[in-house]
Amino acid sequence: MGSSGAATSRGWFGSYLLLAVLWGCSFLFIATALRSFSPTQVAFGRIVIGLALLVVVLLVRRERVRVQRRLVGDFVLVGAVMTAIPFVLFGLAEQRVSSVLAGLVNATTPLFTALFVALLIPTERPDRVQLGGLVLGFGGIAVLLGVWDAGAIDLVGGLMLLGATFCYGLGNAWGRFRLTSTGLSTVATPAVQLVVGALVVLPFAVAAPRPGPISPAPALALLALGLGGTGLAYVLFWRVMSVAGATVTASVTYVIPIVSTTLGVVVLHETLHWYEPVGGAIVLGGVALTQWGAVRRRRTVAAPNLGTSGAPVDTVAR
Repeated sequence: MGSSGAATSRGWFGSYLLLAVLWGCSFLFIATALRSFSPTQVAFGRIVIGLALLVVVLLVRRERVRVQRRLVGDFVLVGAVMTAIPFVLFGLAEQRVSSVLAGLVNATTPLFTALFVALLIPTERPDRVQLGGLVLGFGGIAVLLGVWDAGAIDLVGGLMLLGATFCYGLGNAWGRFRLTSTGLSTVATPAVQLVVGALVVLPFAVAAPRPGPISPAPALALLALGLGGTGLAYVLFWRVMSVAGATVTASVTYVIPIVSTTLGVVVLHETLHWYEPVGGAIVLGGVALTQWGAVRRRRTVAAPNLGTSGAPVDTVAR
């Protein structure tokens, strides 16, 4: 059993670490790309480059993508709030605040996801543990942003970051609510979302002037952001999900801020205020409570559905 567990771990752990690094690097790449491109151009570029990679994967797998007509509206909504809007908001925000803060605020996504899941899916209303996690997590946001000092942070930039994670939370929850039985693969689904995102951002990217001439570092950062943080990250995310499960995959939330903060301080020489890591830790504590509460509830729901052999007969998780 030990060797089997080790083999399984080897099957996902490398992908897990690479996923955390790619998503953690995204905030550095955005900050660098903004030297030559506008926020909408950065968003459009990463979407198109990431989409190109997913299209290659679909072609190699000879997979045809067909979206049911009844789901078109859902894909438009999810594509807009999971790609177009938050990608632009992160770019706009990083013109005003540090990549360190952007990476830390990004960790609030599971809190908004839990909030919207509770609103959209009545069977998954939060219990006391999850409510405590939400309260703790949103309290952590106040610490993270240094709300007691009006001059500590650019308020508009902070609200843009929260707007982006708000969108991610809505998109995650709406996807669970409406897009769990689309008939599409785990590569085709994000590809459709990226198509929507590209169409939404295209006119704004074309109309926006570039802040300066295109130089190698911003261009390479945008390429890495698209290929790694957008395209490859989707593939890795679903690989880890299929091998290690949702709980392990969700824990990448705790690793991303470590990567983004380290890169912001070491590479970009950004200032790290004491309340940012403290607030980030409080947020992650709230995230841990909400996720633990959800896992505990799923186990409670699954337990009565166990057959005499101890195997699940028909559980919510399945």
